[in-house]
Amino acid sequence: MRVKLCRSLILLAALAGFGAPALAKVEIHVNLDRQRITVVKNHEAPIVWKISSGRAGYETPTGRFIVQRLDADHFSDEYDQAPMPYAIFFSRGLAIHGTTQSGLGRPASHGCVRLSVDHARELYEWVEEFGATPIDITGDATSVAQLQDDEPQPARKRARRVQQNVIEELPLDNYYDYNRVIRTR
Repeated sequence: MRVKLCRSLILLAALAGFGAPALAKVEIHVNLDRQRITVVKNHEAPIVWKISSGRAGYETPTGRFIVQRLDADHFSDEYDQAPMPYAIFFSRGLAIHGTTQSGLGRPASHGCVRLSVDHARELYEWVEEFGATPIDITGDATSVAQLQDDEPQPARKRARRVQQNVIEELPLDNYYDYNRVIRTR
């Protein structure tokens, strides 16, 4: 009787999850509006990195995607063997992968989600070790491109040129007001 009771309690505890650690997963959220990826590893604090998603005509699809495969040293079959280091494939040949190209934070790819090689390596290793929940991709990258086109250009500083003009406008005779010259500099 005691043996049956012990077996029953062990079975019940196993079914309830007692004594077994919760399986850690990596959560991946891609926000196309912000051109950012948010990664949560082992229920820790979120990590946010800049990305580049698909540009006009090559938009990154939105939705929930499962990780299809991992390839640490992939080269594109479609785009002249372009390197795609630490690729995490999620849809029809599209992947989250590293890039050495500058300009992260704006749409620039053929549909993939690019991030720095160092960040791609970290994410790849975490997904390889812990697995991943479905990848959430939300937003619309066209709004980002529009915002960047509409941003005003920063005003150039003209202070030095103005000061030089003031100095040049001083009378060019033998008498100089040195206090006035020093204040204008």
